[in-house]
This record gives sequence, structure tokens and C-alpha cells, in this order.
Amino acid sequence: MGLTTRQLAESVDIAPATLLMYEREKFPIPYQTAEAFADILEIDRNLLFDDFARFIDYPFSHRLREVRKIYGLNQTDFAEKANICYSIYAKWETAARQPSRKTYEKLVDAYPEIKI
Repeated sequence: MGLTTRQLAESVDIAPATLLMYEREKFPIPYQTAEAFADILEIDRNLLFDDFARFIDYPFSHRLREVRKIYGLNQTDFAEKANICYSIYAKWETAARQPSRKTYEKLVDAYPEIKI
């Protein structure tokens, strides 16, 4: 696209140094930032997605429900096994809130099938 690092970084409101860290795979690209990059660069956003971003994009609320039903658990028991507060988990399953990358990793530890 002929953009400099600075131009691309500024177009998504991040520091050029942060963009360089993404390019060097030192930091994962946040979901919304990956979407913005894909739009600007006119590429498939999946090229920029890691496991967490694929989970969020799936959509995550459906994936949580699918995996919970595989285990035959209610929301309370499912959340408890992953060491997550039930009230927070319930909001994820209804897509009222989005899990963080850190809590996604807790979910994957408890339920490897969560990965897309």
C-alpha cells in the first residue's frame, strides 16, 4: 500500500514502536486493531488473527455455549471449573461483555476445545 510504519500506525492511533512490536510478533495484535489494519491494507483480517482474535471473531458467545454443552455443564459449573466468576461468565455467553486475553487463556487451560 506504500504506507510508512508511521503512517500505518497513526491511521489506527497507535505508536510506530507498537506497530513494530506487532510485526516482530513481540505483542499480539488486539482484535480491533487487527480489523483496522486489515481494512486499511485491504487484506483478509484472518491473516492478522491469533487464537484469541479467532475466538472473539467466531463469535465467542456461541463458542462458549458450544463447549459448555459438550461438557454437559450449566454456566455456574463451567465458570467454576475455569476459576472465573459466574456473573462475568454469564455476560460473556450473552455477549454483553467480551473476555480479555488473560481470561481467554484461563478458559483454554480448563477447556482446550475453546480454541478455534
